[in-house]
Amino acid sequence: MQRTLTITVNKKKIISKPFDFETMCIINDAHNDEKAKGPLSMCRDAVDYMFEGTEAAQEVISSLSVEEHTRLCLTLWRMYMETLTAKNE
Repeated sequence: MQRTLTITVNKKKIISKPFDFETMCIINDAHNDEKAKGPLSMCRDAVDYMFEGTEAAQEVISSLSVEEHTRLCLTLWRMYMETLTAKNE
């Protein structure tokens, strides 16, 4: 199952690229940076990365409300934590 983020812009649903190893690395790098505090600052760049190449240009992502950006970051943080703690089956 591919995990993605979704935003709505001008009544159009935009789906991000799938959560992948590169997304994990971006979050992990921020997680290991002592300047980053909390999932919102650790996932900000990963949100940008996941929407690269979609109809949601950087200007669109930057213009999202604080609430929407927070939702995206927290969703990514949960994906990251679930991946880190998943047991091998």
